[in-house]
Amino acid sequence: MQTSKKNNPQVPDIDEDRDMELENIVGNLMIAQYQVDKLRSRLSERVGGYGSASNKKGSAHIFKHNDKWYKVVVRVDEMAISQRDIAEEIK
Repeated sequence: MQTSKKNNPQVPDIDEDRDMELENIVGNLMIAQYQVDKLRSRLSERVGGYGSASNKKGSAHIFKHNDKWYKVVVRVDEMAISQRDIAEEIK
């Protein structure tokens, strides 16, 4: 799809090609990054005790599928690490 800018004496009239699929992907990526940031913020507040009166730092979910039972447990711990610890972990 081609679009052209409005006639403006200061801006030349240039036709530009737009890739709508690429624009949608970039838009979805920006939305996803915003959601990740919000979820990280909510998680850190909850683990730190700011967002909840409860001090539970874990959750469990039990379900049955194809006649087998499964239990998924999620536990979140707050950690204090240095940049040096991160660098060593990457190696």
